[in-house]
Amino acid sequence: MKLLKKLFSSEAFIFKLLLIWVFLLSVLYSLLSVLRHIHFQSGAFDLGIYDQAIFQYANFLFPYNTIKERFILGDHLSLTLPLLSPLYWIVKDVAILLIFQAVFITVSTIAIYKLALIRKLSPFVSLCISFIYSLFWGIQFAVYFDFHPIVIGVGLLSFLLYFLESKKWKLFWITLTLILLTQENMGLALASLGFIYLFKKDYRKTALFFIFGGILVGLLSVKIVGIMSSVGYQYWPTFDLNPINLLFKFFDNNDKILVWFYSFSWFSFLPLLSPPTILAVAFDLSQYFLPQKQFGHMVTPFLHERAILAPIITLGLLDTLQFLNKRKINITIVVILLVLSVVLQQFIFHFPLNKLSKSDYWISQPWMSDNKRLFSEIPQNASIATSQNLVPHLSQRNQIYLLYPRLKDLKDCKSCWWLEFAGKPDYMVLDLRPNQWPTQLLESNENLQSAVKNMEKANKINKIENINNAYLYKINY
Repeated sequence: MKLLKKLFSSEAFIFKLLLIWVFLLSVLYSLLSVLRHIHFQSGAFDLGIYDQAIFQYANFLFPYNTIKERFILGDHLSLTLPLLSPLYWIVKDVAILLIFQAVFITVSTIAIYKLALIRKLSPFVSLCISFIYSLFWGIQFAVYFDFHPIVIGVGLLSFLLYFLESKKWKLFWITLTLILLTQENMGLALASLGFIYLFKKDYRKTALFFIFGGILVGLLSVKIVGIMSSVGYQYWPTFDLNPINLLFKFFDNNDKILVWFYSFSWFSFLPLLSPPTILAVAFDLSQYFLPQKQFGHMVTPFLHERAILAPIITLGLLDTLQFLNKRKINITIVVILLVLSVVLQQFIFHFPLNKLSKSDYWISQPWMSDNKRLFSEIPQNASIATSQNLVPHLSQRNQIYLLYPRLKDLKDCKSCWWLEFAGKPDYMVLDLRPNQWPTQLLESNENLQSAVKNMEKANKINKIENINNAYLYKINY
């Protein structure tokens, strides 16, 4: 027992445990993300979009996104994407991007551990806090849901907190610059952290810099995106300015309530003892929760946006634990209970990592091999139109287009199903197996099949090859 106690009070031993955990979790997150992709559950939004952009940067091509039909920086101001292009010089497969994301966000756990040590918490307590952060439900969903620059930004935010409090100023400024270049809303994430530091006397000036600087850079970034886009900044919100309605909008549907519940239950509600943390969370969520319904999909708990809450609430947890520590409460016992709570919630709520325990998640079906065999026969320089879940498997090319099944009035048929797409691609690639999800096809199986038949009948497409239900068509103009 004495030996065990000595080991868990040793910073060197605890740090080795942390590194083992970071390595293990990096592998698990990588598997979670890559398996989802190779089993055709990833999509054009967002993996296909960013895969094409980084492929273009890696090959020194102009980054025009043919999926959204705009210059990539006219969608989001993701200026750090070119820094990821060397990954494609090593491995020409989108899986390398998913693995990098999984590893990077996991490595940021070390920054949280170091931050806790700076706060004079024991190595063991710091390890527990970093463990809780690393498994944060929002991070799990972000890793599970394709690739997005926001996830890289979250990792950078965690390092920024460590560099700030350790006074490593060169690294602080480099990291701050990278954060603000990652995406236009990272300035608001920075401002959210500022609301927590605002209540710390030694960091008040820094907090004001975070708040006003973050908001200013965010607004400037939005303006730049609008200039570079042919349709302006499409995510610009509209608000009902009635303060009562604004407050109500934080809780006016089940998804929003679930976000609040998951976020604080993950830390056993302890950060609720820190009012600045509640303010910071509310500020971050306001960009998604307060606008009118045009951004309804952004309130869900199940996408990448919620990962931003990880460093924000972890910072609040550190403040709360320090508060309890000053009142002679044994925080070692507290963090052990927090870890047990996290493990329990992981299995009660079936967060994404649980999928790795399901045998079905690992199994490749024959139709998947059919698709991959067909893909291997398509010329690399060919322009292609394909469905939502096939785009990320074919997006490392300069022209990749998304198929939209639509009702269309034709000469011989009123309200007939048809496949629409941008540009003038050479080929159409389709998986016509039954029982696919509408989210994969953007329509029902039946309507997609009907659209293909109508286009064949009109001689708009001619079959070149099929491998069971995987079809390659030549498009006629």
